Formats: sequence, C-alpha cells, structure tokens
Amino acid sequence: MKDVTTTTTTTTTKPTVASRSIDEFYNEAYEQGASNGRFQYWLMFLALGIANSGDATEIGCMNYILSHPLFKEEILANRSGNVVGVGELIEEDYGGRGAAIASSIFAGMLIGGIVTGAYGDKLGRRPTLLTGLFLNAISGISASMASTATIICLCRFSAGLGIGAVLASLITLASELSPSAHRGWYITIIAGFWTIGSVFIAVLAYVLFGRNDYSWRIFVLIAASPTLVGGVLVWAIVPESPRYLALHGRYDEATIVANDIGRSMGYRGMNALTVEEIRDHYGHYNTAESWINSGHTTTQSSSDKRAMRKIGDLYRKELVWTVTIPLQIVWFSMSFGSGLCTWITKLFEEIGLTNIYLQSLYFAMANIPGNLSACFLVDTVGRKALLFGSMTSAALSLGLAAHGASEPETRQLQVILSACAFHSFLVMGWCALSVMTSELFPTSIRGTGMGVCAGVGRVAGILVQYVNGAFIDRPLVLLLTAASCMM
Repeated sequence: MKDVTTTTTTTTTKPTVASRSIDEFYNEAYEQGASNGRFQYWLMFLALGIANSGDATEIGCMNYILSHPLFKEEILANRSGNVVGVGELIEEDYGGRGAAIASSIFAGMLIGGIVTGAYGDKLGRRPTLLTGLFLNAISGISASMASTATIICLCRFSAGLGIGAVLASLITLASELSPSAHRGWYITIIAGFWTIGSVFIAVLAYVLFGRNDYSWRIFVLIAASPTLVGGVLVWAIVPESPRYLALHGRYDEATIVANDIGRSMGYRGMNALTVEEIRDHYGHYNTAESWINSGHTTTQSSSDKRAMRKIGDLYRKELVWTVTIPLQIVWFSMSFGSGLCTWITKLFEEIGLTNIYLQSLYFAMANIPGNLSACFLVDTVGRKALLFGSMTSAALSLGLAAHGASEPETRQLQVILSACAFHSFLVMGWCALSVMTSELFPTSIRGTGMGVCAGVGRVAGILVQYVNGAFIDRPLVLLLTAASCMM
C-alpha cells in the first residue's frame, strides 16, 4: 500500500498597517519625536501667536489716543466759529467723530468676518491669514499719517476687514497644524498672546504718553508692528494646512507638508505618511467637487441654500428659545459691556484720575488673572455658573467704580481697583461664553451658530461706541449704563 503523506502549507501573512489620518500621524510623530528637537515647530506657533497679538494691539490702540491732547486738537476738534478777541472756539467731538472712529474697526470686522466666512475656504487658511495680516498692518501704518477723522475711519475700517480675516483663519490653521492630543494646549498658548498684545500696547502708551510726550502718530505706527512682524513670520515659517490641501484634492502637497511638520516635531521615524493614506482618508470629500467639475450644475446656489438652511436650523423651535436667542442676548450684552474698554483711558481722564496711562496699564494687566482664573474654573465650576458669576461680578464692579467716581479726589483707589476687577471678570465671562457657545449648538451647525453670535456681538460693538461717545463727559451715567447691560 502506497504511503500518502499530506503536506500542510502554512502561509505567513504580513500584518496590515492601518491607514493613518493626518491627526493620527501628528499624534504619533509628537509622541515619538524628541522634545528637544521641536524648536522649528514651536517657532511656527510663536509666529501665529505674534500675529494674534497684533490684532489686540490694533483694536486696543484707540483706547489710548482718544485722550491724547494732540489727537484731540488735530482729529477730534470741531471748530465752530470765532470768539471776538479770543480766536476759534474748539470743541472735542466725541459723540460724532470719536464714536465713528472707535466703531469703524468693529464694522470692518463684521464685514471681514462675513466675507472670509463665505470665500475663505476657497482661498485657503494661510492666504486668508496673510491677506488679513498685511491689510491690517498697511491700514495701521496709513492711520499714523492720516490728517482727518474721515481718513482714520477708512483706515480703521480697513484694519477691521483684516482682523475679521485673521480671526476667521488663525485659530483654524493653528488647530489643523497641531496634534489632536495636545491641541487644546497649543490653542490656549496662541489665545494667550492676545493678552500679551493688550499689555504691550498699554506699556507702550505708558512709556510714550505717560512718561514722555511723543506724538500719537508714533504710537499708532509702533502699534502696527506686531501685525507686520507676525505677517512676515507667518509667510516665512507657517505652511498651509495639510488637512485643507487634502480636502481640496492636493494629496501630494498635503503629504509633503504633513511630513515636514512631523519632522519639525522632532520625529525621525521611518514610517512617514504616504499619499495613499491621505487619499484613503480624504478622497471621498472630493467626490462631490469632482462631479461638479466634470460639467454638472453650479454649486454656488446649492452652497448658498445650505448656508441659509443652517441659519434656519438655528431658529428651530427646539433651539430658538433655549439656545439661540439666549446666547445672542448674552453675546450682545457682553459685547456692549466690553465697549467700555475702548474708552477706559478717556473715562479715567474725565473722572479726574492722575497718571491715566499708568492706571490703564493696571487695567490691561487685569487680563492676566482673569485668564488664569478662567482656565482653572471653567471645568470645575461649570460654564453656566462661571458665566453668571462673572457677569454679575463685572456689573457690581462697575457699580463700585461709579460710586468711587462720585468723589474721585478721595476714592481714586476704589475706582482703579473696581475697574481692574471688572476687566478680570469680563475676561472670565468671555472664556466661559466661548466654550458654552461651542458646546450648546449641535455639531452640524456649530460653526454657523458661532458666526451668527459673533456677528451679533460686532453689531453691539458698533452701537456701544456711540453710547460711550455721547456719555463720556458723564462718567457716572456711562458706568451705570454698562453695569445695567451686564446684568
């Protein structure tokens, strides 16, 4: 009998490596990378932080020049005729010219945010950011040479357009360049540069105006420098978002940039991200776009309809009275109360405080404890409780400031401490409100909800400048008006 031997063949299958998304590759590169080899990566976020600080300096600089004597004479003076034996009668027009100048930047931010929201995704994160930064810088430089209130309004409006573009793109770009496991930390660092910009412009005002007697034009020119420096650094160091490139079918570019970012994180592994992985994760996003580019109907009308549908979803009966309207009211109130910050130096002058630029520096530095407190309390206390407590405390602080302003000769310290407390509580409230707004709206309409609320805030920011300008010579009325709005 023939012996039959059965041979079993064992096939060794090579384990399949799971395809990685860009975020997964970032997390891997960051965890495996050497922390002492991340200088280039940190430099990239430093550039984004400086760019963010430039917005703060440009918005905040008006607070200090409204009370500058030469600015009053050259820009705000309303020459209304001659008085016999005396000369021209000069009146400072804060309710008209001052309010228009202060509000023009917020009008620009409103329009800039709308335009970049509609077209920024087509242009790209980095080009949108660079356009906003250089427009802001050029506008700031131009404002330093302006000879009339109308020209300054145009420059400030143009700067607002740039700031609107920056705000719409900077945080988005930063989030798409950071590993998801550490994204919150990097975004917090960049947001913290806003406080640095606010303190920088206050120190600059104290040095140029409080300790010396420099022209307001020099101040405005230097105030534009962080934006210009930030723009140059972003142009030289910061790449386009690989996620944006991948979502628009530019897979080769996305792969190159993602791997470059991985190396800047200190990653020296051999398992680089591949074009196939990018295409595997993001190729399906381009199906609709390819279908349209192949000769089918336009997307502009359908895109507009989708946008309008999302806005309509904000006002569905299950959201309108429980989320949308309440949040818009709070955004309006917070923005209205925040408008006082643009006039705080002039307010100190009207109250009769001494060394107003030093007091404004203290006011700006109150940002710091407010930010730190919000970081610790927003998760432990809760968003709603922190928001309610911050707004109530801010209103009470303004009430104490108004009480002190009734007798400024003997209560200067009360006014200063109350104003600083108001600023700290205001910053805490904004932190809580931003987190709450992003969490309360459903994911599908979260971006739309944030945009609509921000738009309501911009409108309040425009209107409050005219209220402040009208009441600036009556500090008690102005402080109590702001306090009642915060309540």
